[in-house]
Amino acid sequence: MKRTLLYILAVITTLSACRKDDDPIFDKSPDQRINETLAAYQAALAGSQYGWNGELITADSVVYHFHFSFNDANRVQMFADIDSTTAGVRKESSFRLKALQQPALLFDTYSYIHILADPDGSVNGGAYGEGLNSDFEFSLDTLTAESIRLTGRFKGSKMTLTKATQQDEQNWVNGQWKKAMQFEYFSQYILHYFKRLVIGTRNYEMTVDHTARTIRFTWIGTNGNVQQHTTNYYYTSDGLTLETPLTDGSTTINFIANIAWDAASTAFRAQVNGTSTASMRGANAPVNVDLDAPQRWWLTQASIGSYWISFNGFHVDGVDDAFGVRDLPNFYFLLFWPAYGADFDLGGYVFLENGGLSLNFGAAFRTPPVFTSNGRIIFDYLQGLGNIPPDAEDAYLNTAIKFNDPGGFYLVQTSPASYDMVSASDAKTWISWTE
Repeated sequence: MKRTLLYILAVITTLSACRKDDDPIFDKSPDQRINETLAAYQAALAGSQYGWNGELITADSVVYHFHFSFNDANRVQMFADIDSTTAGVRKESSFRLKALQQPALLFDTYSYIHILADPDGSVNGGAYGEGLNSDFEFSLDTLTAESIRLTGRFKGSKMTLTKATQQDEQNWVNGQWKKAMQFEYFSQYILHYFKRLVIGTRNYEMTVDHTARTIRFTWIGTNGNVQQHTTNYYYTSDGLTLETPLTDGSTTINFIANIAWDAASTAFRAQVNGTSTASMRGANAPVNVDLDAPQRWWLTQASIGSYWISFNGFHVDGVDDAFGVRDLPNFYFLLFWPAYGADFDLGGYVFLENGGLSLNFGAAFRTPPVFTSNGRIIFDYLQGLGNIPPDAEDAYLNTAIKFNDPGGFYLVQTSPASYDMVSASDAKTWISWTE
């Protein structure tokens, strides 16, 4: 046994002595290998005759599409389906291929792809400091003859580039993508809070979040019960595709195409699944009225002696803060305080003054308000309270008059701690409340 072990040791020692420490594992240096990899990516990016189709999935799982045309001078031209401008106007910027921890593609001057990653929420509708959780610097993961896969270096968004055809490029250049994105104007053209997709005799209420690119459908099923379906959506050159199709009995909705505004009927015309004619229009009432919501909203705060807050005032006919409450000096928020007094509710104006909050004036409404059997709340204005400064009179009066609408309001619960109060007269006026 000892002789066998000595023999094995001798063999290992001999082999070790034959190996030189400086023998290279690869036949090229690390710099040579990385430069060849970058050159391969550069040749691929610039070598696609009709550019590249890009599909970008943000860290929030929202899908965006791009068209890129790269050249050998580190310039890139692009379209994007972010809005009608980015879909219709080709923008040029610069890019770099660089060896970081691994080969990387950097879009190094501000371009459409930066819009999604911009931390200024006013640019893209995202959260301040976060934007839409996307990237403009990408690690290059894989390269094949027809595609390139990339991963965002900071947010982890995923992008796939596939070689474009001549028709793919023309769909952007000729405005096909811009036309397909008419749905982005949905909330600008239809001023009603309640919006419907109408297919024959079927009505589907649509609650759309254009930033998150989600739609919640609500409808009355064939069994008479309320049904809901929420899905992400994304664009193609033809229109709108639902990531998760809506199923209603024998009806399945996969995509909505040929969306176009019809001014005469104040509605969007469309085709569902390429065959069924449909329209998208405003409605004066929800497809299913939450009959208990008004009283539930009022009692939530009345029962604990607290109040609801609105930072923006009333939205009217497509205009946010239509009465200019946010323009009042030092304005902080509106409040609605149920049962503030023994015989009145308070609609108050709160200001930030001297480092603290001050409730300076407001409107008194009879308490409790009227709760109707068909799911509305009706307020009864009594009088003004406190000293209303001259520069606040218009905002105060217009807001009080709107509260006093004899048609009343529907209450739509949007989360466990928030409600939208929507005019029952025409559904073009609403105010959002939060705890």
